Amino acid sequence: MRLYRGLARVFPRSFTAKLMAVVFLGLHVPLLVLLLWMAATGHYARGVMWTVVGVVLLATLLGTAIAMMALYRLMAPLRQAADALEAYYDEQRLPHLPDLGHDEIGRLLRSINRNLHGVDAGLRDLRRSVLLDPLTQALNRRGCEQALADSAAWASEKARPLTLFVVDLDNLKPINDAHGHLAGDQVLVRLVETARLWLRGPDWIGRWGGDEFLLAVHADSNEAGERVTRWLAQLAAPARAGEPPVKASAGAARYRPGDDLREAYRRADAAMYRAKYAGGGRLLRAED
Repeated sequence: MRLYRGLARVFPRSFTAKLMAVVFLGLHVPLLVLLLWMAATGHYARGVMWTVVGVVLLATLLGTAIAMMALYRLMAPLRQAADALEAYYDEQRLPHLPDLGHDEIGRLLRSINRNLHGVDAGLRDLRRSVLLDPLTQALNRRGCEQALADSAAWASEKARPLTLFVVDLDNLKPINDAHGHLAGDQVLVRLVETARLWLRGPDWIGRWGGDEFLLAVHADSNEAGERVTRWLAQLAAPARAGEPPVKASAGAARYRPGDDLREAYRRADAAMYRAKYAGGGRLLRAED
């Protein structure tokens, strides 16, 4: 490492320059020694000596140029590896480095490919675990907040309508009391699974907390309301024997570009509570 640190003081930004400096010195130091020896011994006539010096000098310079060009080309995989690492750090762009065999460079490139793909897969799993509810695999509260902002931006950019729904189960406690908490957990899972059957494209469902869920549907309030109404009816009449019926109240609020997302949620939540106080099992819309 001492040699490397010493050369790094002279060539701080280029490993190729360090290698070329070593090659240059390695080729020219023997030439200088030869010249000094010939001059010191005086065994050769002056004309012969300068002829030998000229031939050796030209051959050495040519060899140096060829060696440096070859070294520069041999350094291409290392430059590509460095670019790939920087691209992943800056842009999270995965590398596709070539397989160059089983020498040190080939092993290095394969290791970078394998390790960065493994790191990226681990990061994706970590992001999913941070933003997903572990029971239902719907978005958790943090995921809902992020998805709300993304949905609002998407609706504004594409000039598409966006309707926000707050859904709360009316009979989860009776189901837990009568069938056990495992059955209650299965109800929450079924609620999410059945919602995903009719949600489209950028639509999403998230568990806001407990038995309260948020849905963002990129459709006008009438079309989105019809879908949610059919879904609530499906939950109340399960297709499989032994599944407890699920009664849920829902409130809807239309989001317009520039609206406060918290205010849209508040209006949908207030409409949901009106539906619950009216007997539950229904959808009510917030007043625009």
